[in-house]
Amino acid sequence: MKITHDMHTHTTWSHGKNSIEEMVQQGRKIGLKAITISDHGRSHPFFGVRKKNFAKMRAEIDALNKKYDDIEIYLSVESNIIGANGDIDIGEEERIYCDWILAGYHYGYIPATIEDIFRFSIPNYAARVLPFLRKYVIEMNTRSYIKMIERREIKLITHPGDKMPIDIDAVAKAAAENGVILEINPRHDHLSAEEIKIAMKYEVDFAVNSDAHNIHALGDMRAVPEMLEKANIPLDRIINIEA
Repeated sequence: MKITHDMHTHTTWSHGKNSIEEMVQQGRKIGLKAITISDHGRSHPFFGVRKKNFAKMRAEIDALNKKYDDIEIYLSVESNIIGANGDIDIGEEERIYCDWILAGYHYGYIPATIEDIFRFSIPNYAARVLPFLRKYVIEMNTRSYIKMIERREIKLITHPGDKMPIDIDAVAKAAAENGVILEINPRHDHLSAEEIKIAMKYEVDFAVNSDAHNIHALGDMRAVPEMLEKANIPLDRIINIEA
């Protein structure tokens, strides 16, 4: 079992350790058919991709697609969920350069509004140590994910439920209805085997991605094959792997 299209990778344009071309060369070496470069969105103050750099990344990827005919190279961004209304940190000035958009929740982002600091960011941090907030943040986060799915034209949710708890049943239903892929990520605890079983009730697609930050992690599934077996998921539900 191996990944054929690694749809979630990072480079030196954010906080990865290797350049785009180095990641592409490694992808060719390990037999990937396609790779998507998906560095972090602008709300990360230290390593988010600046708006002005998307045109440079697009030009570099276009040149590499001409240079190499044995791998397809795509440009995306792992945008950050930054507010309770499902806001993400990408605008049209960046979107025009991307083949598609990924989105996930991370720590260290700049919230969409001042209000979101108090109604979204702080409750999510506080719920980690205050169990009585957990029900509230699950409901809030689930609404945020669903609003994002319905409004933001994203292709894939990265590590859904990681760092911010959600109702995976409701999110999977919305993803299925809107053609959004759910990621199975070996670097994170979510989706878990139990969550995959819940999500499988709906006609939602899955993708296994390495979330590689260097060439050595590219295409690495770690313990995912064992987890897929535990979840008893048909491999044809996963769009980017082959046996």
